[in-house]
Amino acid sequence: MGGRARHDPQGTGGHSGRRAPDCLQSDRQEDLDTHKMKQCKGPVRMAAEGALDDNDIDFILNGILRKVQRKGVAFDKQAILEAATEMTREQIVARALERRLRVASEKASQLFDSHIDGMAGVGHLGDRLRAYMVGSEKQGLGASFSIEAEGRALQAAYFGQVERDLKAAGLIDRVTAIRVDREFELNVAREMGRANGGPDLPTGDGDAVTVAQIFNAANERARLSMNDQGAWVGKLEGFIVRQSHDAGKVAGGFFKEAAAAKAGVSATRHAFGKWRDTIRPLLDERTFDGLDASIAEDLNPDAKLQINDALANPADPAEQMLFDVWWNVVHGKIDRMSGADDLADFRPPPSKARSVSRSRVLHFRDAQAWTTYNDAYGSGSLFSSQMSGLSRAAMNTALLHRLGPAPEAMWARKKADLMGQARAAGDSKAAKAIMAKARDHEFEEITGALSSPESLRLAQVGKAIRIQQALAKLGGMALSSMSDTALAAQTMKRAGSTFLDGYRAALGGILRLGSEEAKEAADLLDVASRGMAASIAGRFMTTDGANGIMGGLQRTFYKVNAFEFIQTGVREGAAQAASRLIARQAERPYAALQAGFREMLERYGIDDTAWELGRNGHLNPHKASPGYQGLRQRADADMAGDEPGRRYWTFEALDGISDKDLIAWSGADASNPDAARRARNDLGVKYRAMVQGLLDDALTEPRARERIGLTAGLKPGTGWGEAMRIVTQFQSFNRAILSRHLLPAARGYGGHSRVSLLGHLIVATTLLGYLQIQAKQIAAGREPRGFTDEDGEFQGGKLFAASLLAGGGLGIYGDFLFGEANRNGLGFTIGSLFGPAVSEVERFITIGRKAVSGDPDQVDDLPGDLVRGAKANIPFANLFYTRTALDYAIWYQLQEAAKPGSVATYERNVERRENTKFFFSPAEAVGG
Repeated sequence: MGGRARHDPQGTGGHSGRRAPDCLQSDRQEDLDTHKMKQCKGPVRMAAEGALDDNDIDFILNGILRKVQRKGVAFDKQAILEAATEMTREQIVARALERRLRVASEKASQLFDSHIDGMAGVGHLGDRLRAYMVGSEKQGLGASFSIEAEGRALQAAYFGQVERDLKAAGLIDRVTAIRVDREFELNVAREMGRANGGPDLPTGDGDAVTVAQIFNAANERARLSMNDQGAWVGKLEGFIVRQSHDAGKVAGGFFKEAAAAKAGVSATRHAFGKWRDTIRPLLDERTFDGLDASIAEDLNPDAKLQINDALANPADPAEQMLFDVWWNVVHGKIDRMSGADDLADFRPPPSKARSVSRSRVLHFRDAQAWTTYNDAYGSGSLFSSQMSGLSRAAMNTALLHRLGPAPEAMWARKKADLMGQARAAGDSKAAKAIMAKARDHEFEEITGALSSPESLRLAQVGKAIRIQQALAKLGGMALSSMSDTALAAQTMKRAGSTFLDGYRAALGGILRLGSEEAKEAADLLDVASRGMAASIAGRFMTTDGANGIMGGLQRTFYKVNAFEFIQTGVREGAAQAASRLIARQAERPYAALQAGFREMLERYGIDDTAWELGRNGHLNPHKASPGYQGLRQRADADMAGDEPGRRYWTFEALDGISDKDLIAWSGADASNPDAARRARNDLGVKYRAMVQGLLDDALTEPRARERIGLTAGLKPGTGWGEAMRIVTQFQSFNRAILSRHLLPAARGYGGHSRVSLLGHLIVATTLLGYLQIQAKQIAAGREPRGFTDEDGEFQGGKLFAASLLAGGGLGIYGDFLFGEANRNGLGFTIGSLFGPAVSEVERFITIGRKAVSGDPDQVDDLPGDLVRGAKANIPFANLFYTRTALDYAIWYQLQEAAKPGSVATYERNVERRENTKFFFSPAEAVGG
């Protein structure tokens, strides 16, 4: 049931395919001409489970005719029957697949070359290659329209449609509720499988039927999108969702060696055996149809080394297949995307990529079997698996589109081609950049290979440490996000709007001040899609593994510390502003566009022709969808007499473009019935990528570029990889500010002075950083910091530096270096430069040294040190709105009990160092 479609070479029910299609069974010679062969398209399409388009079918039918002609009697009925029976279903599928792979690869290759050539303004060939993968902030046609940007755009589109459909059905709360309703999810699974031909009976639950219809529609949209780009994903009987796997559970848990030793077998044999014994009875026997001993040839080479020790019967093909699935899950291979080969639960190695008979998935008996396995070894609920599957499909579709059906092979070939061009031109700088390890890291980040841990347990430990530090240190995130409004304003200015519009958008979004039309427009721009998906992913299940529980706690933490509320507000406000901005600019032809807006269009590959198409639906709303027409009419009525710019533009405006214009724009074959739909999708993804990029920049969300830069390509589950992730845990926001705000402003954009752009960025973030510092002072129970100390000496320089760093992205490090460390009993150290986690290790090393020092004074400090250490590391203890109450109710009391007089000393030190006073004296609160 779970997983994606496979291709059964023997046909449904074991049919060998050795019977001519009914459409060829005519008694009349004249029915067997080329035109009448079109009657065969329907049966062939059904036989291929919906994975073929008309071009593929024509290719198959022409192949049959060529066989007939080689027999010497063209269009003879008997010759056609003989030719058709000579082509087994496997051969038909394999031939069509060969053609599809070849055509898709050629299209992707041409797209790659034209895109790289069109980015001349971005820099040398190495810069363009990087931009193609993860985007660039430099100005140039398509510089920001990367593979990652396309994948994120598709993801937002899939999520957005689900979110709107659930909201329209009044079921969004049932799907996103924190508590997982297990019975409801099981009913949804049953209805999803039943609608796809599965064995489950109707549940009688109307809500479950509606949710199942919404999810199935989203899955079908994703399936067709992948097939448009050359994938081979047919419809699977009883399909529910792509099965998720918790690698930690599948591997046998954190203490698998101890359990294996107790059982008297190897750790691998013990873990695989438990997993196999759980899943085997839940699988439909068709999972193993057609397997033979040759399946061992397809196993991962590393898996082969362990197979004899791991399997009870190494000669059993079914057990060999299951072991390969198990091994891929444990080692993260199953999470890597691979273009047309991207199967859910078993993938052959590249050398067998075109062997249709080798492609299989796990088929569960029914929805109950799927749920039973998911409870035991899944990594989330049905709903989270659904959204995860859509996310994967979106990024894989982008990979297929931009690097073809075999991305890894295309990547290697194109790198070699560009290297040859750079050497021929004598451009050593470009050649060095092309061959840099960072380029491969960017490819691996897109495919997911860079996230596959080398050591699963080490990666789990590192992740747990990082989540614990986030839960203990980020209680003031909402206050730290004050500078987001300035960054949103900077983003809107770059996009061709004004600083004032940007501030109005951010603050209006936080306060939820938008009109109903503005909110509807933002919703149609998929603004709430990621929030909905995150809410689904953040729900708790009793069957969650340790990392799943920690991840759920982290998402809950972002809710309760108000950070999610503020971020959602800024994003919604930015979406409303973007909708108004595009509508305002849509009144103008390309040549008359505001410079900044035109530059944004260009960065996402939208040239003058694409812009004229995009504004067509806005100028002619009667051609667009009824929803878009209604939005325009209500906005016009509510804003009567106001400027036209108060109207709104959404993606539905693209529905008003005629098929003829789209085909002319794309240069596609007009005879292909899918040409207009595919062209509309291609144009739409450019606009979606632009809007999503604008919203991400408004919130300064880290993307692949920032993640790769911080980790230096070091993989999780390695010593250096985990160390790098811990050290740079809170630096992604700082890096994003640098790459997406500071450097673009320094280069200049939109015809604006670099001085004015940098001036606004520095002044605005510093002022907001100042407000942030003072807000945190008040939240901590202290008066705002003054500009002079108790001796009358001016302290404005220190306050300015702290404000500059806090507002400019230093984030938690600003707190840590300018106060938090000392308040927790630590001075500034080298360790503090490497982040809170390293500094906490340093703290407890210091405590250990005091404990063994034998110095009475140092030993006397230990209870207080332990109290402060506990306070700094307990999750949820530092929420900005409860922190002061906890200080007075618990922590000051414990600190004073541990060392009498220490609270009074602490109070004096804070007042002297930070030039402030407590609203209520801690010393008096403890009776000191």
